[in-house]
Amino acid sequence: MNEEFVEYAGRSEPKERLLKALPLILAALLGIPFLVYAIKFSLSMGQYTKYMFDIETSAWFATGMVMLSLSGALCLVGYLVFLFIGTRRRTWKWRIWWSVAAFLAAAILPIWWLFAGYFTSAPA
Repeated sequence: MNEEFVEYAGRSEPKERLLKALPLILAALLGIPFLVYAIKFSLSMGQYTKYMFDIETSAWFATGMVMLSLSGALCLVGYLVFLFIGTRRRTWKWRIWWSVAAFLAAAILPIWWLFAGYFTSAPA
């Protein structure tokens, strides 16, 4: 058998690997600013939660505030998990869907703020 006709089962070309990883890299880079805002939101909710515990609010309200203070960490964990799962998939279709899921996991809190009016300030 001639060597020029032999196909190796090893790794693909570096250029092809970079091209296959492009959707995940794009989702990772676009998701970072949204994650920063989500973590800032969680930290501010954590500060509010401390004051809510000081004035002894109801258990349901305190539970909601704790969940809001953990939401940024949950977004970060989801973002990292979706990116990791996307690196394990071989086809373009799966890589694109997992990169979309990673981006949405990072951007879910800022999108929620946009529709819930977190950025607008109501008069006191």
